Amino acid sequence: MPAKAPSPVTPFNAQQLAALDVLMDRLIPASPDGRMPAARTLGLFLDPAPMRAQDRDLFEQGLADLQARALHLKGCSFAALDGDQVQGLIDALRAEGSAFLRGFMLQTVGRYMAHPLVMPRIGLEARPMWPKGNPVAEGDWSLLQVVRQRDKIYRRL
Repeated sequence: MPAKAPSPVTPFNAQQLAALDVLMDRLIPASPDGRMPAARTLGLFLDPAPMRAQDRDLFEQGLADLQARALHLKGCSFAALDGDQVQGLIDALRAEGSAFLRGFMLQTVGRYMAHPLVMPRIGLEARPMWPKGNPVAEGDWSLLQVVRQRDKIYRRL
């Protein structure tokens, strides 16, 4: 049976992106000296493709939950809440042990630190790890002797 091609990842909608921007402002604002950019200015979630399906589902549910809570609290979208109301919802999620909040923080920080505008500002070269590569220390090849001494586990054709 041929492998099923993964379905294309749908971008976040405008309401979801607005909520993510509000959350990013809380997590990584611009540095006071202007040297480090705010996370929301980098378009970190415009391409959701690098996100695993489980994380995407978690984001969909978490963002829907935030919208529902904002509607219940103030009758508006999450992005329209004032700073204290946003912080109140974030605090409530944190107290509940929200998997969405943990996933959001992990995704945001990872995407921020790997962004080409941020990498040189933290002392890293703004490039992919490959093809230039990184030096890898030579290991102790004798550790493989145990594996080499095992019987073959495959069948010759």
